[in-house]
Amino acid sequence: MNSLIQNAVSFFEKSIAVSQPFATSSRGDAIVSGYSFASNVNRHEPLPESCDRRRAGIFYADIANYSPLTEQDEEGAHRRLAEGMKIMKAYITASNGRVAHTAGDAILAEFKDADNALQCAVNVQLAARVLNARLHVSQRLLFRIGVNFGEVIADNADIYGNALNLAARLEKLADSEGICVSDSVRSELEDNSAFNFVALGKQYVKNINEPVQAFWIEIDAQQVVDADFTGTVKVSVMAS
Repeated sequence: MNSLIQNAVSFFEKSIAVSQPFATSSRGDAIVSGYSFASNVNRHEPLPESCDRRRAGIFYADIANYSPLTEQDEEGAHRRLAEGMKIMKAYITASNGRVAHTAGDAILAEFKDADNALQCAVNVQLAARVLNARLHVSQRLLFRIGVNFGEVIADNADIYGNALNLAARLEKLADSEGICVSDSVRSELEDNSAFNFVALGKQYVKNINEPVQAFWIEIDAQQVVDADFTGTVKVSVMAS
């Protein structure tokens, strides 16, 4: 296990060194790789030939309690973060997704559809239970995940657009160890019996003018996950 953690830490440190961090402009617009979504995505300029538009499932996650963990034990928190990132990346790949960006304790991933994105989010939270079960409560990583489905602008390996902004805002609406999804995700999956959606209600989120319909996915607290972290998922949603 020590060698596994050290390998994960080494990989994570290298990824941080080459990754462009998420940031915000003076207006609070989300920026990835120097790109301001709100200020640039709506300009009526032709896209470069390398760019295209496509619909995608967007997964955005971070560690809700990472700052207090680092204050308590900086090196230990970093090691556990590396292990948590390794878990998320493994499930993203297994769900036919790809990691678009990582920055600190945040990760952004793209999927071909909403189903894969949401199932990945559920599997990550189930796997986090296994990770946290062997840790003292003060050392546990509390994942928060937002999932959206919408149009993105793809430029080589990078993706941009308001769909990413909304996924990041939904993540902030999720509880620790929770998942929050958009109405577009619900619409895509309303015929999927694995998920039962009840509206959280319209929510006002930062830098998005109109309120958004959000859904909170609650995984059964008694859910027991197999060794490969798969299993039937009981899903309910908090009403407003």
